[in-house]
This record gives sequence, structure tokens and C-alpha cells, in this order.
Amino acid sequence: MDRVSYEILRFAKEKNMEVTVREICETLGLDHSAVMRSILGLEQEGYVQTFELKEASYRLTDEGKSYALEGLPERRVVETVLMLGGEATLEDIVKNSNLSEDTVKIALGWIVRKGWGKIVREGDVVKVRVETKPSKGGDEKLLRRILVEGEVKSKNLSQEEEATVNELKKRKLVLEKVFVDRVVRLTENGLVKLESGEVKPVFEEEVTALTSELIVSGRWRETKFREYDVTATPPKIYPGKKHFYLEFLDELKRILVSMGFEEADGPYVELELWNFDVLFQPQDHPAREIHDSYQIKNPRYGVLKDKKLVERVKKTHENGWVTGSRGWRYKWSFEVAKRLVMRSQTTAVSARFLSEHKNPPIKMFCVSRVFRPDVLDAKHAMEFYHCEGIVVDKNLTFKHLLGMLSEIAKALDIGRVEFKPGYFPFTEPSVEAFVYHPKIGWMEAAGAGMFRPEVTKPLGVRYPVLAWGIGVDRLAMVKLGVDDIRELHSKRLDFLRER
Repeated sequence: MDRVSYEILRFAKEKNMEVTVREICETLGLDHSAVMRSILGLEQEGYVQTFELKEASYRLTDEGKSYALEGLPERRVVETVLMLGGEATLEDIVKNSNLSEDTVKIALGWIVRKGWGKIVREGDVVKVRVETKPSKGGDEKLLRRILVEGEVKSKNLSQEEEATVNELKKRKLVLEKVFVDRVVRLTENGLVKLESGEVKPVFEEEVTALTSELIVSGRWRETKFREYDVTATPPKIYPGKKHFYLEFLDELKRILVSMGFEEADGPYVELELWNFDVLFQPQDHPAREIHDSYQIKNPRYGVLKDKKLVERVKKTHENGWVTGSRGWRYKWSFEVAKRLVMRSQTTAVSARFLSEHKNPPIKMFCVSRVFRPDVLDAKHAMEFYHCEGIVVDKNLTFKHLLGMLSEIAKALDIGRVEFKPGYFPFTEPSVEAFVYHPKIGWMEAAGAGMFRPEVTKPLGVRYPVLAWGIGVDRLAMVKLGVDDIRELHSKRLDFLRER
């Protein structure tokens, strides 16, 4: 018997008749391929039996770490209500708990589910009532344990903890990593042969590869070659590759280029003129507030270079200019227009492009990042990819827009797209597009419409403009089978290797 096979039998006996392939390789310092070849031979001789073993380990997500340190949202809501006297409105809870309104609403469901309190409605006011401080639950204890230990293996969890960890997985507080290994079990026949001395290691060198040196020297004639077993499981090799989300972005760009579109881009730090004013969003629009766009602190202002365009935009806002509109009827401010913000929509790229390209046919797209303050969860992020597109030509109609969006969805193979009427300050008519995710359900994925005269005329465009803004991340979630938007930007090698 070759030395590797003999060492495997002896090691299995030392380990109470059972050992994993990983233990064999790590402890004996053997190559994985050589070990697998020997195991297959031993199994054919009836010396060992093998079977697959799956083991999971669990560690906390960033959100899970936050809750392990600061407490689950439902715990913090309960403590806030008790601090406020045992009864509090949602508004009071948000003010005193340092939690967002959305997080508080989610916490209410868990409070009811755990029996920690009651939710009552008095007219239009929703209140939370709590009588006593609840004891620590199994989820809180397990979160703390994983935080302290860093990682917990499934084999070290009790039956109750296994159910709890599944709940934490659903809440995206715990990440599961599954390891697959093979267990080698020494048979009675193998044990008898080993103990009787019937099997002994043969130390004659066996060569696994025919090299040019063996051929040239002629030593191949005297060399003993190990038979190549094509049924042996080779070791997994993980070559370098592009991030799966970047591959999706490239695919989207290829599709649009193949449809005759030209790619463009613009600055991340943008003037409010291009991000809002040119798009006929009034300067007192809610999207201008700090909560819906990131404003730059230093430098605070940029330069309005095209004075004629600025004047046309000003008149359009104040009285409609020559667009046929009455405008917004307010005093337009140059100071507001030259403020700098992080670009909240790639429609700013369309506006800049149209200011320089006025004559049809025009087909332009931009796939780039935009930035909006939001609550990070499975469907929302503060930074995400937007796909902007415009088509300019004679005699374009709304049905051309719907057809264009349907063709893009069809080319991406993301299934059904549903449309419903929408509203945007810069398009009329407008539409919202929804895509279906098998786990999450219907998600809004795009806003689109035909640019209003209040947008096109100040830019000097005299033809119909079809425009859309697609939330690329949500399309990717459907296409790639991802149910958490944060996973699109994952750097975890174990996750990326399986994509």
C-alpha cells in the first residue's frame, strides 16, 4: 500500500475511526488531490467509507454588530416607552430613541410578536403601551455570544439556538457560511487489516506527472507512475474574476450601445442648477432639503457659466417664459442655483448633454452613481447606480417610451415589467415601472416620461424628448437573484466565489 493511503488509515484510527479530508490534509501536510485519489482507492478496497458533511458558521453583519452593542430596535423602543411613563406616541419614540421612523415601525411588529407591549390607536394617533421591562430573549443572547466569539459554528448551537439563528438570518443580522467537507470512516475490514499488519506502507516513489526531464533522461522507463483516477474530486480553484455586479453593469451598457445609444457622464458634485433648476424643480421643492440631497459644505457654491441659459431658466420658473406655462410664481434665486450638491439623479447628465446636442436623432445613456440620504435596508442605499436615458427625434410619442423600456427589460431577461402613472416635475406624461422579485415582490425600478417644454425650451431643444431614470441596483437584484441590495457591493470572498 502506498504511503499516503497507509497514513490515512492510521490517522483515521487515531481519530476514533472518523476524520475529515480537511483534517487529513492539514494535519499530515498532504496535497488534497493525492489524498482524494488515495481515499477512492481505499474505498474501492473496502477499507473506508466516505460521506459528505456540511457545516455552517455564523457571524454578524454590520447591522447585527450595531444591535448587539446598542440593543435590538424593539428593546430600545420598549425602554424609551418605559422612560416616557409606559405609554408614548410614535413621534415621541422617534424623538427620544435615536431611531428612524421606519426602524420604529418595524420594531413595533416585533414588540407585538414577542408580547412585550401593545399597540393602540386613538383616532389618528398610534401609541405604544408597555408595562414591564422584558427579560433578555434568546435572539439578544445569541447576538451577544456571536459578537464576543466572533464566529459560532452550527455544531455548537443548541436546538433552540438553531431556530433563533434562522430568525436572525431572516432579519439580515447574521451571515451564514456553509463549509462542505468529506468524512472518511474506517471500516471494520480496514481496522482488522491495519492492526494485523496485513497492510504496510510501501516507500517506493510514485510519480504523478510525466516531465520533460524524465523523458530526456530516459528515467521514465524505470519510474513507477501512479494511475490517474479520473473520478477523483479535484481541489477547488478560484481564479481571479470581475465582480459580478460590475459584469452586470457592463452587460447593461452593451445592450444600450447595441440599441444605438451613445454613453455620456457628468460630475458627481453638481450645481443645483443642473441637478434641479434646469429640470423645472422649484427651489422650495422638498427634494432640495438636506434630507433628500447631500449638500456640499466646502466649497459651498459653484459658478453659473452660461448666463443666457440661467436667465431662461429663471424666467421659466418665475412666469413660464415662452413655454406656455405660468411657471411656479416665486422669486427665483441665483444663490440657490449655484449651490453644490452630490448628484442625486443622472438626469443632470441628460440636461448637460441636451444643452450641447440639440438636433435629432439623439440617443444617449448614462450608467453612473447617484447619492441620496436614505435609511439603509434590503431595498435602499445612500449611494446607488442610476441608468439615465434620453431619445430625441421628430414625432416621438409616449408609446415609444413604453416600448423602449420594455425592450431594455426584455434584453436583460428580468421578466415582467408593469407600468403605472407617475408624477415628476420635469416630465409629462410620466410613468413608474415596477419589476418583480421572487422573494421581495414588486419593486419600483424606474421613473420615466416626456420632458416638459419648461425643460426643453430653455435648453434650446425643439423636438420631443423621451427620458427615463432606472434604479440599476434593483434590476440587478432581480437578474442576479440577490434579495439584499447591500450584497451587490459585497467584498466577502466566500460569497463572491459562488457568484
